[in-house]
Amino acid sequence: MVKFAILTDIHGNIDALNAVLSDIDNRTDIDHIYNLGDNIGVGHCTNEVLETVTSRKDMTYIAGNHDEAIMSVANNEPYPESLKSKFYEHHQWIVEHLDSKYYTFLNELKREVTKEIDGLKFYFTHYRILEENMDKHISEDPFEPIVDPSLEHVHGLFNGVDADFVTFGHNHVLHHFDDIETIYFNPGSVGLNNDAYAVYGIVEVKDGAINVERVKVPYDNQPFLEGFDDKKVPGKQLIFESFI
Repeated sequence: MVKFAILTDIHGNIDALNAVLSDIDNRTDIDHIYNLGDNIGVGHCTNEVLETVTSRKDMTYIAGNHDEAIMSVANNEPYPESLKSKFYEHHQWIVEHLDSKYYTFLNELKREVTKEIDGLKFYFTHYRILEENMDKHISEDPFEPIVDPSLEHVHGLFNGVDADFVTFGHNHVLHHFDDIETIYFNPGSVGLNNDAYAVYGIVEVKDGAINVERVKVPYDNQPFLEGFDDKKVPGKQLIFESFI
């Protein structure tokens, strides 16, 4: 039997991340953690989150669109026009507070990971990028547009991906669909929920079967919310209206 955790979209929320990792570490049977990206951006605990995730020896990392957009600013590269009106000032603020020791880590994040476990194929990504767009810079908007959560939509979104299990993030709500051939799973965002809980997923692979559990972990979200004013985070109104 293999059991692993899936977490995604931490978005600079160290309190939510710590709650999830504490819950994972209190379970003695989780072998590995897959982190599906957007570690930073939107939230304000950038270096704390990066220090925590990079210190883990049991974690595989994926690039998220915010991770890449932030690094386009840090690297003086073209920035996505699709994000400019909403996030450019905010991402500049993130870069101003980002410790440069994390540049290499963020620049080297992969966009997809495939694994074979117990004879089954697993595909990990932040969100769908078509094969022909996989090498495109973030400024060229390589990620497919977000679709509403339904079996029909996610089946179409990941058409052409040969896997028994597809897991992703980006859209911050739960997706859990099974079309017999493939299970599609997005546990939802660790760091951006409209209540005082964080979420992640646990996947158990045993005897050729895949079982999925979504875990909700309560935590005190007041320090995170108050931090937007304390740190004078740009874009607070948009962030609170859209994400929290």
